[in-house]
Amino acid sequence: MTITTSPEAALVNARRARARRELGGLDYIRAVRSAVEAGAGQRDIARALGIAQPSVSQLLAQADARGVKPIPEGFSGASPYEIAERYAAGDIDRVAMIRELSAWPYVKNEGLAAAQAEWESTPYPDTPGSFEEVGQARDEGLIDGEAYDLILDASDEVPASE
Repeated sequence: MTITTSPEAALVNARRARARRELGGLDYIRAVRSAVEAGAGQRDIARALGIAQPSVSQLLAQADARGVKPIPEGFSGASPYEIAERYAAGDIDRVAMIRELSAWPYVKNEGLAAAQAEWESTPYPDTPGSFEEVGQARDEGLIDGEAYDLILDASDEVPASE
């Protein structure tokens, strides 16, 4: 028996799988870092994971290079985008996602002000932790437009592009 699915359902499944893949990597890095912080030696970690000790060192170095941050208390992700990914992956429900993204302490997008002052048409780099991450999550289908509007209405941050 073949089960057919609509293109929309297939896209939802693909987004969920992509989010799970990305989050799995973050969770892995954080778990290894937590083991180190708890006092486990890299050799013990490597043995427990079935990998070579240099792989543990490389993983920790990559985590530092990527800027993998701990998850703040009261949130399910270390950034607005990660919270949206956790929602898309099915780790948190819609109510939790909206609550967390409405309460997130957004940083001002420094790149936007600089780009507008110098060149109106110059693309600017997004500042990590800015409201632009919520817009990116909406653009990529991780959250819907209604959720975006609810988050925007509830937050103190009003993006300059809106």
